[in-house]
Amino acid sequence: MPIDTKILEIMMTVKKIMMLIKQYLDQEFKSLGISEPQGLIIRALMEYGDMKVSDIAKRFDLSNSTVSGLVDRLVENGVVDRKRSEEDRRVVMISLAKSHRQPLKRHFEAVFTRVNKVMDLSSEQELDDIAKALEKLKGLLEKAQTVED
Repeated sequence: MPIDTKILEIMMTVKKIMMLIKQYLDQEFKSLGISEPQGLIIRALMEYGDMKVSDIAKRFDLSNSTVSGLVDRLVENGVVDRKRSEEDRRVVMISLAKSHRQPLKRHFEAVFTRVNKVMDLSSEQELDDIAKALEKLKGLLEKAQTVED
């Protein structure tokens, strides 16, 4: 198979995988009444605790204004709170609302369990091979991006 055809196949496969993941996440987050980006913010807050908007933006490679808009809607829905830092009143921290912590934790644990069941269809070696191949592809793309800059 010619190299151009292989590259196109890889690109189309990655695109399809991304679409399937997005559909799955959209479905999971829809059941909570939130968008995928909001769900990712919630997951980050669950994992890392209170965060500044700028830290969330950096983690997901989004602008501060985009994250701020997503957080605004989560605040309106009572899912997260904004609170001023005790050390520096200029700093506003985003945290999960206490009333939502346990229900969100249970929901994300259930999602993780379902994902694990899907991954159980593969052997550990197959998962290792997939992870290595994806890391290799990521590295090649990053290298190509550096060459272009």
